Amino acid sequence: MRITIIKSDQKGIKALEFGRSKLVVFSLLGAVALTAVVALTHLATRWSLQQDLVSEAAIKKWQQELITQKEQLEEAKRISESQIQALSTRLATMQAYLLRLDAAGARLVASAGIEDEFGFGEDPAIGGPNEEVSATTSSYNDVVVFLDQLESDINSKEQELSALESLILDKEISAEQQISGRPITSGWLSSPYGYRADPFSGKRAWHSGIDFSSLAGSDVIVTAAGVVTTVDRKPGYGIFVEVSHGGGYTTRYGHNKSVEVKKGDIVKKGQVIAKVGSTGRSTGPHVHYEITKNGKKLNPYKYLKN
Repeated sequence: MRITIIKSDQKGIKALEFGRSKLVVFSLLGAVALTAVVALTHLATRWSLQQDLVSEAAIKKWQQELITQKEQLEEAKRISESQIQALSTRLATMQAYLLRLDAAGARLVASAGIEDEFGFGEDPAIGGPNEEVSATTSSYNDVVVFLDQLESDINSKEQELSALESLILDKEISAEQQISGRPITSGWLSSPYGYRADPFSGKRAWHSGIDFSSLAGSDVIVTAAGVVTTVDRKPGYGIFVEVSHGGGYTTRYGHNKSVEVKKGDIVKKGQVIAKVGSTGRSTGPHVHYEITKNGKKLNPYKYLKN
């Protein structure tokens, strides 16, 4: 088998002849080239597909990381909200403590008469130089530590203030319970304590109290705070009132026209307990005033001057 190819150019006509062996060689070369092209195309296609698969996996990984980060952000937000709520609760509690301290402080300064020196209920005046360069913003932990210390200080001050209030109130109560002054608002001392001439018999007799003359119906006042233990009519005393003041002390008021209290009443110092009268063994309107301690009658004179 022979193939002849005629080629024409400026130099003339040439004839190319291919024998069987040359055709076989060219055929083989063509087949090899085609195989190489097919192989390269297959490899390129697989590489492209692999690149697509890697890109898809990377996208899925990124999506998962975004989901994880979002969950972490939500958790951080929840923790922050919980911490803020806890701080708000503690601040509300301390605000209640401070309100109690203000109320207790206001009572104390009012009792002590020093209202002008303390401005309870007003914001305290504070200040200082410019902020230092080294000043930093407080962290959550710093705030918690500060609140712990502040709460401890408030509790300590509240206890101290309560103790001080108790001492002042005890002194006020003691002053109220201290027997002093006269049992009338107007009048005069008409008969002393001790031996005297009996107004009915004229004989020397012991007088266990002091008599204060006053107009009939005028006020009889208690000379110390206490509890009314007796309201009764007694021989010699007429209409009689007895008040206990604690510590074994009592005061007694006799010859009353009427009584303004009843047994068991709590009375304040200076409170009206009866009206001046002349009941019982009496020559005219007056108050028979006695002081006893554990049942023993005392001389009222020194208590009149207290």
